[in-house]
Amino acid sequence: MDSARKIDRLAFLVRLILREQKQVIDGRSAPTQTAAMKYLPHLLLATATALSLASCAAPGGGGSSAGSEAKLGPHSAQKFVMVSRLGSHNIDPNFITSMALVIRVEQQMNGNQQKITATASAHKDGPQGVVSQIGGLRVHVLQPKDFGTQPKASGQSTVTDTVPAPGGKYKTVVAEASIHSADFPDTTVSLTIPGDQ
Repeated sequence: MDSARKIDRLAFLVRLILREQKQVIDGRSAPTQTAAMKYLPHLLLATATALSLASCAAPGGGGSSAGSEAKLGPHSAQKFVMVSRLGSHNIDPNFITSMALVIRVEQQMNGNQQKITATASAHKDGPQGVVSQIGGLRVHVLQPKDFGTQPKASGQSTVTDTVPAPGGKYKTVVAEASIHSADFPDTTVSLTIPGDQ
């Protein structure tokens, strides 16, 4: 369920609770607690949380919200941002209104060679969602060596290369995934994995 629907549902519940509450609550009286009042603080907290999340990623508003980074190992990680579709809404359940743009970097050491594999992917409704095609998807490694793909309509794009790693020490890797699409705002998510000191 998208954020707008959650907010509408929570607002309806707040109005319903307040309408059912007939007692005047002020500092002079001590009314008995009704079942509706018992859950009011939880409902108000949920409403505030939903409004906060909606401000980051309003569906259909055409924007992106900060995602999160996850370690996949000592020298591998992934990061994503949520991106909302530009323009109109559609009631078709297969219509994609939000997309997670994910950058994933995996590394391994082969002797004194550091193998870097970077993948950009687009997932419907979140980083665990179905991989879906999007226009202008690109993955680009900027450091320790510059290599990447050209933007293309795809659901996933991967590059692999090796760089010298004297003494078997990992170098810092900086990579990014980006989209340039007519349906979604231009978005880039960057990931930095520190090397060995």
